Amino acid sequence: MARLVMTVGLLLAVTAPATRSVAQPADFPLVPADGSPLPSEVVVRADEGQAVYTDRQGRVLYGMDMRTVLRWSPDAAQYCQGACRRTWEPLRAPPGSTPNIRFPADGLPRTAPGYVLPQSAPDWTIIAGPDGPQWVFKGWHMVYVRRGADSGSTAFDGAEERTWNTLKHVPPKPRLSAPPMVTVRFIGGAYRLADAAGHLLFSGSCGDACHWTPFPAPMASTGTGEWTVDQSGDAPRWLWRGQPVFVAEGTDLSALPTGASPLQP
Repeated sequence: MARLVMTVGLLLAVTAPATRSVAQPADFPLVPADGSPLPSEVVVRADEGQAVYTDRQGRVLYGMDMRTVLRWSPDAAQYCQGACRRTWEPLRAPPGSTPNIRFPADGLPRTAPGYVLPQSAPDWTIIAGPDGPQWVFKGWHMVYVRRGADSGSTAFDGAEERTWNTLKHVPPKPRLSAPPMVTVRFIGGAYRLADAAGHLLFSGSCGDACHWTPFPAPMASTGTGEWTVDQSGDAPRWLWRGQPVFVAEGTDLSALPTGASPLQP
């Protein structure tokens, strides 16, 4: 009973902050890559919908969410054995690799010299798995590939109550030199510029009949970076790279009118 209470307590303690910072499961927003080097055996595959990580044999990488399996195992890092291993193969780190992350369960301390905490971990760390050193993605996801003919498929994303999640690649967020009301959003496989409310910004030319909404600029603004202010009309408006900028009515690509080109940093 004591162990059950401790396990549930740990689950609650580690789950809440993680979903806000480095969550990757199928039902949470994706977190951009941090720019750290990929393991030598890992590559990015640009699919039509969402880029994913694979190994060099083309097998899609899946993360086993250690927070999820705490429901079934007091030590999540040792969960995938027996029947689990007949379906899933760990992505092993090079022989002799030194683990630098551990999952806080079954009495293990949360911190130790040389270890990082899951919630502050870089994209790729190494844990002591059932078969030795094994890669971990974004602090919580022990990395596996699926055995068999469907090892290159992403169809098992969210399998077993979101225990298994494809490792999705979102490029590092670009740095902007832009007016403060300009934001950046990752939509349709690329970063796009938007206003503060998330409405996409675009350029294009179709004449006055389009009635596109100009992106308004403050009266006293002088511009920044590639952004300048056009004061020639009834009200100041933003130009980007010398082209008039317009605001879409919605927040996704389907909201763009015919002839519009979304702005990309």
